[in-house]
Amino acid sequence: MNVRAVCIAASVLTLALSAFAATAAGGKGVTWRKASHANGVDRIGCFSPECDAYQGDTVCSARLPALCLKQDGSPSPVPVDFYNGWAKGNIALSRAVRGDSFKSRAEADAFCRAEFGPGYRLAEHHDGGGGWGWQAYGNIDDTTRFWVTVNDQPSSCWN
Repeated sequence: MNVRAVCIAASVLTLALSAFAATAAGGKGVTWRKASHANGVDRIGCFSPECDAYQGDTVCSARLPALCLKQDGSPSPVPVDFYNGWAKGNIALSRAVRGDSFKSRAEADAFCRAEFGPGYRLAEHHDGGGGWGWQAYGNIDDTTRFWVTVNDQPSSCWN
């Protein structure tokens, strides 16, 4: 195979992988919700059937708050397990924003810092040390879903 053919093949593969990533997210992003609140601690997570951590569950054009987390190393005041971990900090919900307004995780993290100050970033599926749900200090709105990200899946609107 000559150099030109290799370059063309690489270009086609790059385009195919880009299209796969966009299709994998399906124009949707992953959202979580609050399950409970007790003693200053919120339990939040990806609860079936409304949550899809693998491909996203909410159209990216939807306007929802972003879940922002500031990890400060706080010790856990609650029992934890894999599905109900401790995120070692405080959570807050931003103003509503379209999921597709972020072009990268870095932009989403910067948005959280702009909303709440240094140390805040977009919350991630595994922040509690396991997955699917975790706990943190806060008392966020329990009537809305909110944007989060999953580091190892194409389920964020920027994928």
